[in-house]
Amino acid sequence: MRTYLDNASTSFPKAPGVGDEMKKCIDSYALNPNRTESTMAFSLFDRMEKARDRISRMVGYNHPECVIFTGGATEAINLFIKGLLKSGEHVIVSSNEHNAVMRPLNQLGVSFDRIPSDINGYNDYSSLESMIRRETKAIIINHAGNVSGAVQDLVIPSEIAKKHGLFFFVDGSQSLPYETIAFDELNLSGVAFAGHKGLLGPEGIGGIVLREDIAYAINPLIAGGTGSMSNSEEIPKTLPDRLEAGTMNIPGIIGLEMSTRWLEENLEEAKSNLKKRIEQLYLALERIDGIEIKGATMERRRCSPISITSERGDIAHISYFLAERGVENRVGLHCAPSAHRSIGTYPGGTLRLSPGPFTTSDEIDYALSVLREVI
Repeated sequence: MRTYLDNASTSFPKAPGVGDEMKKCIDSYALNPNRTESTMAFSLFDRMEKARDRISRMVGYNHPECVIFTGGATEAINLFIKGLLKSGEHVIVSSNEHNAVMRPLNQLGVSFDRIPSDINGYNDYSSLESMIRRETKAIIINHAGNVSGAVQDLVIPSEIAKKHGLFFFVDGSQSLPYETIAFDELNLSGVAFAGHKGLLGPEGIGGIVLREDIAYAINPLIAGGTGSMSNSEEIPKTLPDRLEAGTMNIPGIIGLEMSTRWLEENLEEAKSNLKKRIEQLYLALERIDGIEIKGATMERRRCSPISITSERGDIAHISYFLAERGVENRVGLHCAPSAHRSIGTYPGGTLRLSPGPFTTSDEIDYALSVLREVI
């Protein structure tokens, strides 16, 4: 029985209609909307704008032109970091950051301090303000941990960032659209999103919602043709053009437009089912002798990823046993070594199970039966 429990890597299945519409796009109308002059291209442009509009409303920021599409959340995070920071500057990050944040910082030579977290992966902000230096430029927070599953409070770092005039950036890859991000209220500088995770779209599409002044000020990661202002060899000043050079991933954006359309109509149902499946899996894992859950608890806000270890054997062997019997999972450090140090699972890592909004109760029961067998 195929049972997919790696939605923290990418969602499966995708929202209804995504694959069919992407195929239709490729077969029938995959034009270049900023270049080709046709009624079909005009219609395609409108659909791209609908996707921007839905995402902007999803994060509570009514500026769809500030929704910038990229090849994924990693590219979006690189756009923010490399477009605003430089060597010798300093940022404050959480202890739960993905390498999509940490590697660009190290690449640029930007120094950083880490906000400590407790053993369950929740940030401890008590020392945050004392970390700020004269050269500090930003606070970066991973909203929902891909290792611990902990969903972080954003209000405290938001208030501190505003008080000290710092950029406040959030990685929403694991949290959107199931956790609320109030862009204006939090005075966010930007939030990255992954189209292929909770947004239920295809791989290869993601982006960033930028505060308007930052969208105009940020140094573009890529420069080139936009199909607009072609009389000039300078980067366009209009949004989103100045940050979207080259031919966009049109089928991917159309897939995202379909998935956000579905979520707009079915989000509460998707949230409800996801919550039920997380609880079902977590509570059953607690009762299996030889399994230890690492990371967020059910008593506090948590998202889908549930990390486990076992005293009975190597988690890589357990992962392989599950995979052989159709239970798709992930094992290792999940591109976030600091997060594992926080919850005490470095360097061995964890076996991660992450249900999605389409996961069924029977699939959870099957996965648990296989896990009990191997344990």
